[in-house]
Formats: sequence, structure tokens, C-alpha cells
Amino acid sequence: MVTSDVWGQLRRRVAIFTAAGGPLFAAYVITHSSTAEGAVAGVPLAAAGAFAIAGLAAGTGRRAVELVWIALALIVIGILASIVFAVLEG
Repeated sequence: MVTSDVWGQLRRRVAIFTAAGGPLFAAYVITHSSTAEGAVAGVPLAAAGAFAIAGLAAGTGRRAVELVWIALALIVIGILASIVFAVLEG
């Protein structure tokens, strides 16, 4: 069991970047893409911002780390969905 938040500073920086970048990228995808891509890629990106903000609000500890990991996973899902749609559109 980890008793100290060794990665706390890095986790906070990633959470701040995700909280700001996730919704901005989601807005771009939703407004500049097809409806399907906006829904499939934009929703996880917007949700990532919400999870990152929740991780920042949780402070330190296990819950904060879990929320930031979920936010990062949602960012990856959104980016992969955008790549798949770009490849399918040709």
C-alpha cells in the first residue's frame, strides 16, 4: 500500500492539462466533424475534463489518482476514435 503521493505534482499537472484540453478538443471535434464522430469522440473528451476536475477537487489519495487515470483513459479513447474516423473517411 502506497502511503505517500510521490507522483502528486505530475498527477496535478496532467489533471490541469486534461481539464482544460479535453473540453476544448471535444468542442473542436464536435463542431468540425460529422455527427457520428462528434458523438463517439467528443463525448469521451468532454467527460475526461469532468473527471480531471473531479480528480483535482478530490485532492490527494486513492480517489484522486483513480479519477485522473479515468480521465486519461477517456482522452485516449477520444483520440483513437478520431483517428479511426479519419482513416475511414479516407
